[in-house]
Amino acid sequence: MLYLNAGFLAVLSLVLLGPSMPLFFTEGFVAASIILAILFRRSFHRQTLAFLAILTMMSFQSLQLVLLGLHIELFRPPHPPPWSVLPLAGMWSYLSVLFNLNLRFAQLGAVAAAFVAVYFYCGKSRLEMSQVLPGAGLIECPIQLRETVASLATRANIKCPEVCLVESGTPSAFTVRMQRKYVIAVSVGLLECFDTSEVEACVAHEMAHLKNNDFTIRFLATLAKAALFSKPLSYLIEPAIYRAREFQADKTAASLIGGPDALISVLTKLRESNSLRPIPTTSGSVCACFLDCRRGVLSVFDKHPTLESRIRLLEELKSS
Repeated sequence: MLYLNAGFLAVLSLVLLGPSMPLFFTEGFVAASIILAILFRRSFHRQTLAFLAILTMMSFQSLQLVLLGLHIELFRPPHPPPWSVLPLAGMWSYLSVLFNLNLRFAQLGAVAAAFVAVYFYCGKSRLEMSQVLPGAGLIECPIQLRETVASLATRANIKCPEVCLVESGTPSAFTVRMQRKYVIAVSVGLLECFDTSEVEACVAHEMAHLKNNDFTIRFLATLAKAALFSKPLSYLIEPAIYRAREFQADKTAASLIGGPDALISVLTKLRESNSLRPIPTTSGSVCACFLDCRRGVLSVFDKHPTLESRIRLLEELKSS
């Protein structure tokens, strides 16, 4: 039974993580990172680092295969594993097939990651606003909104981004990267539905994403998922990183505006509204912060946390 468990563990590691050297070091590293991510469930910066560490380890192994052209023989230990001389003698040949399959997937993943990088940094980021948001009309931005953005940028100690007003009745705010700069987009519906302090809270959430470098973090997570497209674990880690950055943006926004009350008010109103239809955004946006998400098992694939979970976190922050 011990040999069977060891063989099954080796196969499972290859399927989920890719080939490793040594095998148990990688498994221990990933297990420790997952445990840390759970322990740091209220420290979202550390949780992000733990998840990124897992993706880095997996990506390093794939890159190692691509660059060095490693062969399964190099992974064969000096002494045959115990299952190779027992009834599981065919296990090693099966692992050899999995290794070669992982090698091909690693090569395809490297190509996919390269295309993603080129798309975002050499293509998407050079577009005009009308091309980034083809389905939304842009109108003159009020001076008060510009002043709010400038004031929050000063408090956050970052370069002031541009701001634009989108002609849409649906309350929404999001950030896009275009022509090598960031632009915060606010809808007309947002200004109509919320008071001054609530609008400031919405903009502060977007400013928090820029302060926390969330565009870069999300880009790295997406790049890793593209490189590790054949590894199921990457499809869980990438959205987990996105959700952690949303929670951290809420905490940072609360610190920028002096407390979470205004942001709680915004999220509560949106939760009670039946007209949550997000305006057109792009895959290059840092966030569309008023999206509500699925509940249940499929929620592990959502890149945005539910409004209820965000409100709960802010209420805990308020009471602490």
